[in-house]
Amino acid sequence: MSAPPPTSRLRKLAFAGITLVMCFAIAELSARLFFADDLAAAEAPPPPPEDGAPTHKGNPYLLWEQAPGVRVEHGIPAHINSLGLRGPEPTIPKPPGVRRLLATGDSSVYGFRVADDAFFVHVAAELLGGEEAKIEGWNAAIPGYSTWQTLNLLDMRAWALEPDVLIVGNLWSDNNFDSFVDRELLSAYSTWEDGPRARLHHLLLPSAFYRVLKYRVRVASGSNAEARKVGWMVGDGTQIGRRRVEVNDYAANLERMVQEALRRDAAVLFVMLANEDDMRGPRREPAAWSLYRQVMKDTAARHGAPIVEVPQLFRATQKGKDDLFIDEMHPTALGHRIIAEAIAEALRPWAETGAPVMGEGNGEAMPTYTDTFTFGDGGRGGEGPRSDGPAAPKRDIQEEEMALRGELVMPSFKGQRIQLDVVRIGQSGQPEMLGASLLERPGPFELMMPRAKGEVGFLVYDDVTGDGPSADDGRVDLSHKTVPLPAEGPLEGVIVDVSAGTVTLAQGAP
Repeated sequence: MSAPPPTSRLRKLAFAGITLVMCFAIAELSARLFFADDLAAAEAPPPPPEDGAPTHKGNPYLLWEQAPGVRVEHGIPAHINSLGLRGPEPTIPKPPGVRRLLATGDSSVYGFRVADDAFFVHVAAELLGGEEAKIEGWNAAIPGYSTWQTLNLLDMRAWALEPDVLIVGNLWSDNNFDSFVDRELLSAYSTWEDGPRARLHHLLLPSAFYRVLKYRVRVASGSNAEARKVGWMVGDGTQIGRRRVEVNDYAANLERMVQEALRRDAAVLFVMLANEDDMRGPRREPAAWSLYRQVMKDTAARHGAPIVEVPQLFRATQKGKDDLFIDEMHPTALGHRIIAEAIAEALRPWAETGAPVMGEGNGEAMPTYTDTFTFGDGGRGGEGPRSDGPAAPKRDIQEEEMALRGELVMPSFKGQRIQLDVVRIGQSGQPEMLGASLLERPGPFELMMPRAKGEVGFLVYDDVTGDGPSADDGRVDLSHKTVPLPAEGPLEGVIVDVSAGTVTLAQGAP
């Protein structure tokens, strides 16, 4: 049987090609005509200006964002520009000769209850010469933002400011125990841009059909759909015993921020924020945030980046808490100025002579950290860059352990297992987890925990699927229903009664 003539094969190929082009054209036209809302959502631009409106709006890539406009917060006007950032309208692209500082973080960097011209990145730019020296300070911090949100915000909008120095102040929101975990809700804005499919992604990006399909598959379905429903407060306000950003995710995110800045020829400076607890002096025992501070120090040392350690700065002023803090952790205008002065001092050689901001890094690999304040996944975090290296910093003193025994009363139990966490309310107001017990059903329990002083309470999780506590599981917070710890020996006869909402000691218990 003879092969078909070449002209026949060419006609078939041409017909198939024309059919494919027509199908794609129909799909493209349909996407533009009938899926305009999805196209707009896929781009996730800032909300329209609304003076006086609620500041935070839902966004699938950011969880929440700031609507452009002017509003009064605690009697102080806050101006939000078209990028959704606090401050005046920027000139993009950056004018020739202008140098820019760009700060990231949460409300402590944003300038909670301080004026637009009083937050530290603006003040630092002014101290370095301001308009005369063509040095500008821009604020990409958003109240409540973690490093996951910041990475997406940088990719979506803030890198357009073309910063010369990235000032990283992300800390409190990452280490916070909350009712949700950012990585499980957020959609990655720059999906595939750093992977092997990056070229194909950029080739298809002009297509409306591709953008709608990508949005439908990756953002608008499954667990990611929840991100479209949230505002500033995600979840129900209860805690699930997990950090918003696991410690190794935090380390990887800081590393990525440094690498992205360097790729754009921007230097990096870290700001380690303070809280009221720091004014009492160095702690004898690690706080819940100590490990995250160590991660920031390690990242700075690895890259030779300067780091402004605010706890030491504030203590050195010998000023009172009320002078430096509005509340537990937000700096006053004076606090912001002290931080700004330290930043300006670190950047002065760069501002005056163009000297490098960053020095020689120590070249150490990123370690894998262990979070002793979390249970379940051990604080290992999700998938992401990992390196073998030395273990995370350990406590200097081997702690004595004690046994805690009792009974859990929980008639409403309907899951596959129960996680019972022993907690102590620390000076920050956050539960410090001391131990945990996994139970198949209510009844007697026993666990080991470090010897501690004071009183302890409990968090009880009705683990529906048996895969560890999550936002979908029932949770009872008895952290403030406490029993005293003995000076020596075990704690016996603890009765944790979920139905009554009480924690008591059995009659006759020591």
